[in-house]
Amino acid sequence: MLKQRYIDSNAAPFSKVVPTQVASPYWVAFNEALAEQINLPHRASPELLAVFSGQAIFKDTHPIAQKYAGHQFGGWNPDLGDGRGLLLGEWQDNRQQLWEFHLKGAGKTPYSRFGDGRAVLRSSIREYLGSEALNAIGIPTTRALALIGSNEQVVRETTEPGATLLRVTQSHVRFGHFEWLAYQRDEKALKHLADFVIEHHYPEAALQELPYASLFELIVKRTAKMMAYWMAYGFVHGVMNTDNMSILGETFDYGPFAFLDTTKMNAVFNHTDQTGRYAFNQQPSIAMWNLQKLAQALSLIVPEEALKRALALFAPRCDEQYYQLLNRRLGGNLQQPIPPALCAQWIELLANNHLDFHWYFRQLSKLELNQWETLVDEFTDRDAFLAWNKSVQPYLEQDSANRLTQMQQSNPATVARTELLQLVIDAAYQGDFKPFESFYAALMSPFEERPQWSQWQQKPQNIDQHISLSCSS
Repeated sequence: MLKQRYIDSNAAPFSKVVPTQVASPYWVAFNEALAEQINLPHRASPELLAVFSGQAIFKDTHPIAQKYAGHQFGGWNPDLGDGRGLLLGEWQDNRQQLWEFHLKGAGKTPYSRFGDGRAVLRSSIREYLGSEALNAIGIPTTRALALIGSNEQVVRETTEPGATLLRVTQSHVRFGHFEWLAYQRDEKALKHLADFVIEHHYPEAALQELPYASLFELIVKRTAKMMAYWMAYGFVHGVMNTDNMSILGETFDYGPFAFLDTTKMNAVFNHTDQTGRYAFNQQPSIAMWNLQKLAQALSLIVPEEALKRALALFAPRCDEQYYQLLNRRLGGNLQQPIPPALCAQWIELLANNHLDFHWYFRQLSKLELNQWETLVDEFTDRDAFLAWNKSVQPYLEQDSANRLTQMQQSNPATVARTELLQLVIDAAYQGDFKPFESFYAALMSPFEERPQWSQWQQKPQNIDQHISLSCSS
């Protein structure tokens, strides 16, 4: 039986919606590992297929579409909400932790505007594999429990097969929820939502003198951690609107996301983003901008000075964790880490020499320290690489076994690259899901190399290829 705290507490505005069933649903994937983690007794059964395809609902539940607002590409939009997703309810595991079940592609809602409320198989495959890949690496993210295919045809740039995806996280509250209530100047509702979030997700804030200020500070810290991971692992979200920002600091709302191939600091993958607002190297500053918008919303109930103090924590916290991650990836000593300037120089070397972001981290993790210089021929600027190598050596973990273990557990051999995701999608559109299964298995053990996964772990050949993605991706 599922709980419905969001409805029962009337946390924020929503609409009850009956899902629109998809035609001829079939299982593409069911995440057994996640189901086990949250103690879900159900497996890929016909009954679950019916619920996850909109043909049925869980007993004694009322699916809802949440209302929120947000800043999209910097512009305010009050007319937002769940336009193609429904919150089905919350599952409680054996540790009393609640997990929200959110069905994407469930049909029109009052917030669909001109959309059809559907999801396509292409974007659903990308989110299923992408979110689970991030989780396996250790990047904070929502999870994917189930992927359902359909024979129903959905019109996007072309006509494509439809799908539904069941997303799991502890909360779907976004920055945009608070923005909407502040836009309404509803201080009482704003406090009520903040109380709900504190009670269920940030109980430590309730113990502080200013609980709402503490809540914001915790959100700032979690967002900084997420940004550090994105930057350290070459992840580009693609559309960091405030309505796509989770109050839990999780990667949320997968659309035109990508991992870097060639290290290009201003890489943009969203073809809608003509100005490069959401480029790879802009992500920390955009996260700060989004936090400022959340602070403006909370200014109705939090003193301005407290908000400023919390915001001031973002940049140093993000930088600290970013360089900690790079130090670990580069095999640095954990007690006397590599200076940030040398970590930054490594990224600059990759960018200046137009090299793959992931491959060379992984190659270093296989070499003894006296072998690092053998990579010099990969660099156009040989002298720059040799100078960096000489400078960084004293800061590296000198115990070979410890360093190699540290690096090989920090540098994935398998990455959810755009080109590989497209290969899986192309096969799926021909009715072949074996590549999906193989790639998924490799992504779930990203630091492990196996012969059967070799096609997913090869050095990219088309390093100058750039694939533009749409928001329907």
